[in-house]
Amino acid sequence: MSLARFGGTLFLRLAALVVLAVLASQVFTLWLTEQQKSALLARQLYAQVLDTLADYEEALDRLPAAERDAFLLRNNLPGLPRLLPLAQAPAQTFPAPAVANPLQEWLSSAVGEPVSVRMSRAERRELWIKVPVLDSHYWLVMPLRRYLPPALQPTLQAAGLVALLSVLAAFALAWRTTRPLSRLANAARHLEAGRMPQAVPVSGPREVRDVIERFNTMALALDKAASERRLMLAGLSHDLRTPLTRLKLAVELQDDLGDKPGMLNDIDELSRIVGQFIDFARSEETRPLTPLALGELVDNVLTKFRRDDMDVTWQRRDATINGDALALQRLLSNLLENARRYGRAPFSVSLQPGAGHCELCVHDHGAGIAPELQQAALTPFERLAAHRGSDGGSGLGLAIVSRVVAQHGGSLRFDYPPEGGFAVVITLPVLADAG
Repeated sequence: MSLARFGGTLFLRLAALVVLAVLASQVFTLWLTEQQKSALLARQLYAQVLDTLADYEEALDRLPAAERDAFLLRNNLPGLPRLLPLAQAPAQTFPAPAVANPLQEWLSSAVGEPVSVRMSRAERRELWIKVPVLDSHYWLVMPLRRYLPPALQPTLQAAGLVALLSVLAAFALAWRTTRPLSRLANAARHLEAGRMPQAVPVSGPREVRDVIERFNTMALALDKAASERRLMLAGLSHDLRTPLTRLKLAVELQDDLGDKPGMLNDIDELSRIVGQFIDFARSEETRPLTPLALGELVDNVLTKFRRDDMDVTWQRRDATINGDALALQRLLSNLLENARRYGRAPFSVSLQPGAGHCELCVHDHGAGIAPELQQAALTPFERLAAHRGSDGGSGLGLAIVSRVVAQHGGSLRFDYPPEGGFAVVITLPVLADAG
């Protein structure tokens, strides 16, 4: 299956839909978690800032103004919240992290004036907040180690693991959903090729189960109708042969009259048409395919036609295929009979083995079938007498050929070779272990 064809499968689309849904939900969940975590940490930091300001304001209020800076410097303990004079500003500051954005807004509202929040990374991450205390401004230093959110890597690893498991589950779900449809498509291909498929196992979602049940019922009904048609056609054709034989015998026993040869020709033509009806009915039957040498089969069919004074060129080659010998003999006989009736000599048959397939070609030097009529020529009871000469044919020869080709998993095409004339080319798969 090509990549482009696989890309359009229901399996891949279902899997992609579930994967996208899982990834979108994961991304949204991570974003929402980070937002809530930042809001929670900001509230905790805001409460700690207010408590620290209240403690320092109470302590400074009891001290004379000249002793306040000395008191603050004595309590300048790294790693703890502390209040410092403005002269103790850090050497370098940076914009505050996202967690401090709501803090700045809330503090400005609480103290009644704009509050500046910066961050220092000299030794440890700390927030430096310029705040008013009593009648002066100070730096309130808040260590961020307790308030910064933990590293995102463990969360991403956990989310990645969940996403991977979800993707695997999505592919398993898509496979279980589309597997019954694949079986159904397979069975439909068998039915299209003229072979009765095995009943498709009923599984999958309810709608898919309904479709499979209807298909199985339809396939059984079609097989029953085809069996009844084959029985009726074969029985009617077989019953016609007996009176035709008696009629031919009676005509042959009569005196030689002027119209006797024409009557015998008409009876032979009727017998041939009846034979084609029987062949057409049998072509619907599906028999096991067994390994056979196609070159030997061609030899046997050509021997019969050469006995009827048909000169056919054939250079013996061989190819081993899985086939129904009787059906393939019928196929080649119809092609040769068509070439004799509608084409012109010289006639030739060729067999060309290839990689994984072989080509069986029947070539004559007649006008052939016009391109616009070639598809119609494969339809049962479609007679092209007006275009290929009027001979009272049944219109079943190429229909039988087309059906046999389909039953063997092959293909049929009409060709006009460079050397002139008209050819029917049958392509059939060869056995994998054949040379």
